[in-house]
Amino acid sequence: MKAPPAVAAALLLLPGLPLLHLPSRLHAQDQADRLLRLHRTLAAIERDAIWPSFQPDSIPVLYLIPGRGTLLAGWGGELPQGFERLPGAREHGWRPEAARGAASTSVELDGRSAAQVVVDTAAPDATLLALAVHEAFHAFSGQARRPGRRFGQGENSFLVASYPVFDAGNETGVALEGRILAAALAARSDDEARSLAAQFLAVRSARQRALPSEMATFESLAELNEGLAEYAGLRAVALLAPRTGWTPETERMRADLLGRLNDLIGAPERSLRLRYYATGPGLALLLDRLAAKDWKQTLVDSNRTLQDQLAYSVGYYDAERRIAAEARARHDWRAVRDEAARIVTSLLALRRAQVDSVLAAPGILLTIDAQAIGGGIGLCGIDPQNLLQASQGMLLHTRWLRPCAGTSLQGEFNTRVVHDQGAGTLRAVIGAEHDVAITAGGQPILLEDAAARVVTGLAIASPGATLQSAKAEVTRRGRAIRVRLLPPA
Repeated sequence: MKAPPAVAAALLLLPGLPLLHLPSRLHAQDQADRLLRLHRTLAAIERDAIWPSFQPDSIPVLYLIPGRGTLLAGWGGELPQGFERLPGAREHGWRPEAARGAASTSVELDGRSAAQVVVDTAAPDATLLALAVHEAFHAFSGQARRPGRRFGQGENSFLVASYPVFDAGNETGVALEGRILAAALAARSDDEARSLAAQFLAVRSARQRALPSEMATFESLAELNEGLAEYAGLRAVALLAPRTGWTPETERMRADLLGRLNDLIGAPERSLRLRYYATGPGLALLLDRLAAKDWKQTLVDSNRTLQDQLAYSVGYYDAERRIAAEARARHDWRAVRDEAARIVTSLLALRRAQVDSVLAAPGILLTIDAQAIGGGIGLCGIDPQNLLQASQGMLLHTRWLRPCAGTSLQGEFNTRVVHDQGAGTLRAVIGAEHDVAITAGGQPILLEDAAARVVTGLAIASPGATLQSAKAEVTRRGRAIRVRLLPPA
């Protein structure tokens, strides 16, 4: 383990440190002193010890002390507005307010990802540290989010409202899975744990086949999201136990996890989403025991769920893989693979040519740029028969599209449109110049070449498109007009 940084001594609050005129100064100082001492222990956790590339002390943490204020730990650099630097502690700041109704979560602060922890002053140190690492892991996994990759994606929490909690058959399966997973974690031998893991996978697979596919996906992504964050907190406490004396806390947390797994459906008054705070870390801990050391990186690289990674690790798919290998050998898999690669390469070239053809057509080339409003352009109407994937993240609407983004964008295209989802843009040739009318607040506007103009109440009318935006910056260069959507004032 690496030693705490040299500045660690500066993290301790000195006696008599003023905490910005708080009404209960001594109590607030005691809490801040405790939290900084606790936060300092994160430096002892080496990068990769919990998860590949994750280093807990690299994520700033907002500790919200109810009725006292907010301690910002591990920030570094210029503090965000409203925070004052603590004397002798460059990386930490204090704000004498804590947001009412705030929750423990991951947040964005001054463009940086941070963890936010609502401090229960009666909670043990190990519990607070586990929660801080839990939320820091959320910040880390959010930064690692990539299109099409499960890790960092998060589940669709709206499905909590329609999950089949009144289906006794499904609930029976959930309860049984929890008990089997608890037994696997408590197994005396790896062989017994491996056998119980296979039982868990069989029961879960059978249950999830009867679920709507989006519900099974919800379960798996919730385990990757909340489950792995919970695992990160538990793992942090276990790693620090030898130097902090938290071995009893580690054992208590493990016993609590086994208890929750043995009673997954036994708290109907609470959200069903809490189940995955138990099954997720349970699966991760079982993988720590049974899988190869690189299972975490393999899970990310192979885009797997926790249950899939467990299945591969314990040989649950061995029969399937053997049969698939026989099929590949019999039906000349290499030739089929090479032909598929040729077709895909040809398709990409064809799509590039189609996009180039769309954008090279004569007339006004309009670009709608949504980066300033977060890049999200909704598709409120599409023609699925005339929608093509041009490349990864780029769509070609060959006939009609109705985009929408609140008051920032409403309209309709009756021509071919290139939608670059990654760049947050729509591009289309919308008609000859004399057929394109652009107004702001109902009045025609004249666009000078290379000049940018911010307008409100923008409207564009042409044979190929009719569009409205509450506020936008409009720029023209030759035949190209760019509309950069701006947040409403």
